Amino acid sequence: MAWLSALMTVVAAASQTPAPQTVPAAATKIAVVNVARVSDGYLRTKDLEAYFNQQRVQYNEQRTAMRDRLERGTASLREELKPGTPEYDQRRKELAQLEWELQYFQDAQGQKLEQGLASSLRLIYEDIQQVVAQVAQEKGYDLVLTYDQLPAEPPDTTSMARQQIVLQKVIYWSPGVDLTDEVIARLNAKHQSVPPTQPPAPAPAKGDAKKKP
Repeated sequence: MAWLSALMTVVAAASQTPAPQTVPAAATKIAVVNVARVSDGYLRTKDLEAYFNQQRVQYNEQRTAMRDRLERGTASLREELKPGTPEYDQRRKELAQLEWELQYFQDAQGQKLEQGLASSLRLIYEDIQQVVAQVAQEKGYDLVLTYDQLPAEPPDTTSMARQQIVLQKVIYWSPGVDLTDEVIARLNAKHQSVPPTQPPAPAPAKGDAKKKP
């Protein structure tokens, strides 16, 4: 019966289904970029900083002028006019209106300035994000992580040092996957190739304060 055993062995071997071949998944390619350094090296960031510094100077000058006018009027009220007279009461009303206009100017124009700066910073980030995506796609990267580096000078306290360490997002990367320099170069090349545009921030306008209701 040896022939029967051999036949059963052949049939059993033929009935076995080979295991499917597992195709290994493609490895995810990862790059890194230092967003803080990109922002600092981006020429548009420097232009916006210069613009908003100028706006702050104008804002402070107008606010100081309004304060000086209010202080001079208050001193004149005390020194030149007698309480209870129609002139005194009229001057007090004028000073109250001026004080209200100063407060309105500080609140409204200061808020406009800060909102304009916040909007511009968001535009900077969107520019960076767009160029990072372009570079990553060209080089075949699937994921780009942001990294920063510890400050050269150690912090003053242990808690601050611990916080700086904990906030580190990437511990190690090969210099070959760092896209920072190329992103800066592309951003600046694009920025210099287009005419300058006015940042989305209204300049503080003198006399823009509303009359006190």
